[in-house]
Amino acid sequence: MSSPFPTRLLRALALLAGLAMSVDAGAATCPPGQRQVCLDTCLCLPDLGAVLGPVLTDTRKMAAQALGVWLQQSRDQAEQGGTEPIPLEIRAQLQPYFSDEVLMTARYSTGALDELNAAQTIMQNPDTEAVTLVDVIVFRREVDAQKDVALWAHELWHVKQYQEWGVQGFATRYSEDFDAVEAPAYEMQRRVAKDLRDGKVTAQAQ
Repeated sequence: MSSPFPTRLLRALALLAGLAMSVDAGAATCPPGQRQVCLDTCLCLPDLGAVLGPVLTDTRKMAAQALGVWLQQSRDQAEQGGTEPIPLEIRAQLQPYFSDEVLMTARYSTGALDELNAAQTIMQNPDTEAVTLVDVIVFRREVDAQKDVALWAHELWHVKQYQEWGVQGFATRYSEDFDAVEAPAYEMQRRVAKDLRDGKVTAQAQ
């Protein structure tokens, strides 16, 4: 089971691309004219959207575009470094949850990448267990790639999102509302973890 910290990985990517992630759900806790912004902790800052209007909107669009380019470049670099298909046992266990298109497309790698790569940047946080770069999932540890079915479920949900939205669509949605992107991935992770505990998931690999 993964820690809560994979949520940070693309949030941090977005910040490194020049974004500030706002949490609308907590806006009511801030005085009028301010907006809650959260990283590891939350604070109230002036709501620049009300001040800058279209200028900020254009800036966010440019930042989302930069994030999309970075994700694609990082994915390409990870692939060049060598990737492997989903382990057979993991794939067999997750067949009831994902389409063959997702399961056959996704690949993975482990370990450090180039220091400018998105995955390597996020892996500097010791609590981050994996990062999904389009259809390549980079794991911190090989043991997680071989054994952590629930973590795979979380990351494969992101692969599914990339397939449905495209890289730029994913980057735009994540920059606008990362909770909406992450919530179903965590829900799938919890569902698979529960099914594992209840004995509903069994390996079917030959």
